Amino acid sequence: MIKNLLQSIIILILLININYSNEKEILAKGYVFHDENMNEVRDEGEKGIEGVAVSNGEDIVITNDKGYYEIKIDDDTIIFCIKPRNWMTPVNEDNIPQFFYIHKPKGSPEHFKYAGVAPTGDLPEEVNFPLYPEEGKSDYKMVVFGDPQPYSLEDIDFFAEDIIQELVDQKDLEFGMTMGDIVGDNLNLFNPLNRVISKVGIPFYYVLGNHDMNFDTDSDELSDETYERVYGPPTYAFIYGDAHFIVVDDVIHFREDGKAKYTGGLREDQLTFVANYLKTVPKEDLVVLNMHIPLSQHDEWFRNQDQKRLFDMLKEFPNTLSISAHSHTQNNAFFHKDSSDWQREIPHHHFNVGTTSGSWWRGMRDEHDIPHTLMRDGTPNGYAFISFKGTEYIIDWKVAGSPEDHRMNIYIPRGITEGTADTTKVYVNYFMGSEQTKVEFRIKDVSDWQLMTSTKMIDPLYAKKVKFWEFLKKQDLYSKWRADPEFADLDFPGRPMPEYVFQSNHIWTANLNKDLSAGKYVIEVRVKDRYNRTFHDYQLIRVGDKKAEK
Repeated sequence: MIKNLLQSIIILILLININYSNEKEILAKGYVFHDENMNEVRDEGEKGIEGVAVSNGEDIVITNDKGYYEIKIDDDTIIFCIKPRNWMTPVNEDNIPQFFYIHKPKGSPEHFKYAGVAPTGDLPEEVNFPLYPEEGKSDYKMVVFGDPQPYSLEDIDFFAEDIIQELVDQKDLEFGMTMGDIVGDNLNLFNPLNRVISKVGIPFYYVLGNHDMNFDTDSDELSDETYERVYGPPTYAFIYGDAHFIVVDDVIHFREDGKAKYTGGLREDQLTFVANYLKTVPKEDLVVLNMHIPLSQHDEWFRNQDQKRLFDMLKEFPNTLSISAHSHTQNNAFFHKDSSDWQREIPHHHFNVGTTSGSWWRGMRDEHDIPHTLMRDGTPNGYAFISFKGTEYIIDWKVAGSPEDHRMNIYIPRGITEGTADTTKVYVNYFMGSEQTKVEFRIKDVSDWQLMTSTKMIDPLYAKKVKFWEFLKKQDLYSKWRADPEFADLDFPGRPMPEYVFQSNHIWTANLNKDLSAGKYVIEVRVKDRYNRTFHDYQLIRVGDKKAEK
């Protein structure tokens, strides 16, 4: 009797397991194929593409010689193919790459303020991914946006006029990326912003930021439902030339004391995806990690245990770069083997890109009625170009509305008096500066080159702007403007700069160290950057006659 009872229990357990497996394990299958007529449908005779990676956000499978794949999924999965070299995915009307299929039979939670994914219904018999041939060149240029972060349609107008207008039809760009905080909490602004960015005329890839989330949930896994509806998977990868771009949603959403909060890091499924994808990457290729919240030198934002695991995964790769945004400052950080968890002799370069929105589109409006939105580290708003040649790259910062050679600001008094030059300071904010930058100055035709000292300090121009807004606040000018019938219907011509003043880490200082007679002089600055390029800039200074000024 006991024996029969045990057999019955075993059979029952097996039946439960079989039923559980049948209920939970779904197999998606299909083809990655050459879409010859570009109709995004696999027609008869269109051949499959061998060797393409397909993922469910965690596992990765490779298509066979007929382009066929099979992969396990559940009822909340985005299946996507990883764009290979020499091929391109379709893009939608907003130039957003379409490399994914969303399988959510029940859709996103209905109570969300911003709509997520509508119910997708049953899984199709085949989930196929069309690709088109393209020249997989190793020499190309991309553009990178940090934090457009509009809070209104007017902010999108600022972005369009200040950033996008000067990029329209630029012929040398292969693709672009926006590194999170696509919008500022109002997820209904995704589509209006996308329509503006689409005018650049190139494929654009997106990273999820902390202001792009659904806050109606306690679950990190459900915090990206609206993003998924618009952009697809928040963790994915694609290949251009010799570079493998791995995008991760590194914003961990949680709720504490009833309030939505976040920290930087990765879930286990995301770490598994990165590890599995890196197994397919040739060791000599370039690995580019893309995220919103920057990697941390001192546990500022990013969870240390997750960063250690990322660095452990990258220890076999000699060519790496990571890119983030988030802080509304620009920074080139280097992780060294002896002072971080980085494990290679050559330090890892982490580029925290400045923002298109500067300091959240704040500041006085300029002659074009656009805020002069300086970042807290003194970097003017703009965007980055990254030029690739094989596994090598060069990053440049383009100041919005300025010539391409606007790479630094030089601060020195416009006028001084004879006898004070030797104690007068020169300040240089080189926007792309780092520990690998050398900055010198000279008084042209008067003195020799003098090495300047890297100094962590408040940017002088930003400090001046903050003081200006403090004065306006003290005078209560905004309230007076709103109360005056003559001005009440007009917008106040600016918004206050953030009061918190950030110490910039790309400023260099020196004393003039030369007594100068009355006259006009040229201060020349020479910068040698980490790519062994040399740049010059100039600033004039007036030295007044000591006797004449008495």
